[in-house]
Amino acid sequence: MMSMLAWEVYQGARAGVAPPASHWAIAPVDLVFLTLLPALCAFAFTRLFLVLTQNVRGSLNVYTVIASPYAWVFWIGMALGMMGHGIHLSAHAIQRSLPNIFIQGQFAAKINFLDTRIGYLMLGAGFFLATVIILLLGQGSSRRMSPAERALFVLGSLATYGVIFIYLGVGQGQIIAAIAGSLVISAIGFWLLPSREITHDLIAAFIVPGSFLACVTLVVWAIIVGGQPTWP
Repeated sequence: MMSMLAWEVYQGARAGVAPPASHWAIAPVDLVFLTLLPALCAFAFTRLFLVLTQNVRGSLNVYTVIASPYAWVFWIGMALGMMGHGIHLSAHAIQRSLPNIFIQGQFAAKINFLDTRIGYLMLGAGFFLATVIILLLGQGSSRRMSPAERALFVLGSLATYGVIFIYLGVGQGQIIAAIAGSLVISAIGFWLLPSREITHDLIAAFIVPGSFLACVTLVVWAIIVGGQPTWP
């Protein structure tokens, strides 16, 4: 949760920063942190997956880690997500460094397509697949939480999954994909656990509340109000 929040905060803080005046296409500090923070998120998801797959057995089982259907989907999701972030980061750096004379050209349009469409679509798809597997493996397998822990995890879910789905849908213009992804995750959560138990389970409390409220927000914002919403 902390890794995801740090990634969101850093991207938001550096979004309006001008490109460096040197020959670098991206500032060295951005290159470090925009590589390190996604890597920390990937490590956290991987560690959580390994803990959940070994939760019942109590020892390392190779099949559940690399050969089961769950494992295949999880590792494909992680690979898609990391490749999508790499495409987005590279294309975004190139686009910001283009001279003004090329901004309206076909090359800039292709770079923008890689940046805002392909990159974010792959990142979102990988994030979705990894989340679904974590949700399927983890719901009901952890201890019940105290009221303070429940509040912390629900707020963390809103700040991570809620913000991510709304940003992908609104900020990156992938409204249908964001609604579909958050709807599927919410449906799986409520299918596996009764609604009154969602905030009592560690995994469910972290994933489902933010996804569900993001789905409701996007549906109301885009479908009921009408039109493609714009990011502030």
